[in-house]
Amino acid sequence: MTRNLYIAVGCAAALMVAGCGASHTPAAKPVQVTASGGPTLGGKVVSLTSYRGHPVVLIFWASWCGPCHDEQPALNTAYATWAPRGVVFLGIDLRDTSAPALAFQSQLKVPYPSIADTNATFAVDYRIPSAPALVFLTSQGKVADVVLGALGTMSAAQFAAEITTLLGTSTTGSA
Repeated sequence: MTRNLYIAVGCAAALMVAGCGASHTPAAKPVQVTASGGPTLGGKVVSLTSYRGHPVVLIFWASWCGPCHDEQPALNTAYATWAPRGVVFLGIDLRDTSAPALAFQSQLKVPYPSIADTNATFAVDYRIPSAPALVFLTSQGKVADVVLGALGTMSAAQFAAEITTLLGTSTTGSA
């Protein structure tokens, strides 16, 4: 019985370490994604299908996630670099309430909209266990890559390579 207790405690500790910001390997690509959009934190409704023809970077974040705070300045810079070339950035705010999520966006000057994913619909569809995470979508809306741990697990050069590949497959001619 004591051994089972040690195993249970060890498993619980491992699950805690796997939470917010832990280093992850890339996730398996989802078989079928049904999440198609929703209301942004600002109240506007966004549909992923409206972005067809443009590569999309989905940024899974939460106000309670320390690494999300840490990487936001780099994401703001990436947005400033790549949005003029036709890359769409869309935040997916995981399991947050409105006030802290809006404060996060305001304090960190997030330049792109975020969908409130209070029920984790997007997270489940894209197999995102925790924030932060990035999902790269082709201009046809297909998953090109999923990176768990987001910028904590990939370099700026790897991020740029992902975007450059997406632009290379883009049908917008903005590459």
